[in-house]
Amino acid sequence: MTIKRSPLLFSLALGLIAGSFGSASVFAHEGHAEAAGHDHQAMMKAEKKIETALSTLSAEDQKYAKAQRFCPIMTYDRLGSMGTPLKVMIEGKPVFLCCKACIDDAKKGGEKTVKTVMKLRESTATLAKLPMEERMAVEAQKYCAVANTSFLGSMGAPLKLEIDGKRVYLCCGGCTKKAQANPAGTLAKAQELIKAGTLEGHDHAAHGHGEGHKH
Repeated sequence: MTIKRSPLLFSLALGLIAGSFGSASVFAHEGHAEAAGHDHQAMMKAEKKIETALSTLSAEDQKYAKAQRFCPIMTYDRLGSMGTPLKVMIEGKPVFLCCKACIDDAKKGGEKTVKTVMKLRESTATLAKLPMEERMAVEAQKYCAVANTSFLGSMGAPLKLEIDGKRVYLCCGGCTKKAQANPAGTLAKAQELIKAGTLEGHDHAAHGHGEGHKH
């Protein structure tokens, strides 16, 4: 399991689902104040910061960046959370990155990076149909609790299970049987995925998430 850092937005998203996954402590990063619990005002402030950063792009690039929503290298990082996203062309396709530190990895990934971007776009389009709170909860977990390389939303609307009173999301119906066969392990993995998105740091040492899975 690769550990990645999320921006403030995901830290705040955890506050929205604190009742389901327990209280969360958020680490400060790059001037962000430490926060815990449901802070709607701070979440809206973070969204405004992202919107401002994206507004510095051309109209066409804004469209692509909003459709992608997340960096394909640091996949918990919202585009715009670290300033104006960087655009690189890979395999003839526009790819947006959260920061300069991701450029080398994105280019080395080549076709794999482009496929990740496509999956992120599919996920973004699907999750945009969910209510705000539900979307933030899904994006906080990011990956399926069973097929840990599959972005939630990239295979259609995520499925929600309740295990010990806590919400767990799956990428598709094919993962339900495995999740129910080992509920404790499934819940632990979901919480691990959420924790991965809240850890401080911008670690490029290892990127373990792939392009998806097949049943």
